Amino acid sequence: MKLAGSIVLALVLAATLGCERPSVDAPPSVRLDDSVCAQCNMIISDERWATATMIEGPRGPEARLFDDFNCQVNYEGSNPDSVIVARWSHSYATRAWLSTEDAHFLVASGLFAPMGSGMAAFASREEAETARKDHPGDILTFDAAWERLGSGG
Repeated sequence: MKLAGSIVLALVLAATLGCERPSVDAPPSVRLDDSVCAQCNMIISDERWATATMIEGPRGPEARLFDDFNCQVNYEGSNPDSVIVARWSHSYATRAWLSTEDAHFLVASGLFAPMGSGMAAFASREEAETARKDHPGDILTFDAAWERLGSGG
């Protein structure tokens, strides 16, 4: 009887660990050259451009991954009933995850993003200013960058 109880406990623990859901407090996992963009279905191959939207799912937060900020904006615009609980972007400069709402975006014709947004996220205005030396363009806040892409520009 003890053996049967131990087996049941082990199966419950295995099932619980296998069903671990993403947290809104931490960025999701992206498997480069394997994860697929939720908007355009392209494989995410360059983490400098990768972004994510965490939405409220039936069993908790669910990650939607994107290969370009443009795809994130388009996806959210096409899914207005989704409850957004967090947004994440990679810093173009460091490749580290950062909160998209806190990012500073450089928009430059010399930035060749996967879907043509020409927008790169940075953790600080200073990082964006440094990149602007090599890629002349505009530095925007999250709201201004979202508005520019959301209005088709």
